[in-house]
Amino acid sequence: MYYNILIAAMIGSMSRSFFRSFLTILVLFLAFLPSQAVFLATSQCDAPPMATVDLVASPAKYKGHKVAVEGEFYAFSTLPLDYKNAMRSSKDYVGIVLTRPDHPKIPLVELKLAVPIKMFKDDEILSGVEHGDMVRVEGKVFAVALGEAWVDVTELKIKQKIAKDDDDEPSEDEQE
Repeated sequence: MYYNILIAAMIGSMSRSFFRSFLTILVLFLAFLPSQAVFLATSQCDAPPMATVDLVASPAKYKGHKVAVEGEFYAFSTLPLDYKNAMRSSKDYVGIVLTRPDHPKIPLVELKLAVPIKMFKDDEILSGVEHGDMVRVEGKVFAVALGEAWVDVTELKIKQKIAKDDDDEPSEDEQE
């Protein structure tokens, strides 16, 4: 957006050859930006997922950008809902929490993920997501409140279901 204003102002004051040189330098500069910046500017999140710790460490850097993260599903939650400064209504959304990458038994509550309830109604597979399943979450960071990233989830995929233990099922003796 700022580039458009800058370029328009420079067009009026530059000679044609200098302007071509400027454009060449600008194109080369944009070509050598870090891949993460290029990824953030894309309209699709087909790129590999970013580390959740990066998103949690500097959420303001990603505000307004599409992001993709992968992690272990921890639980459903109301954490990202009904907060005035990052409003997503509990009538229309459900929150999810991933586990911390460094501690699989501790939830990563610093990352607020708001999933439209409609997404679960339309997809039977998602309604069966369980603690421990590996998921891929794609969405847009719509707010940074309390120093944390608040993400509107646009896509949630189960990458790998957790293997069920046979111990979870009651034995024949317990059923009688």
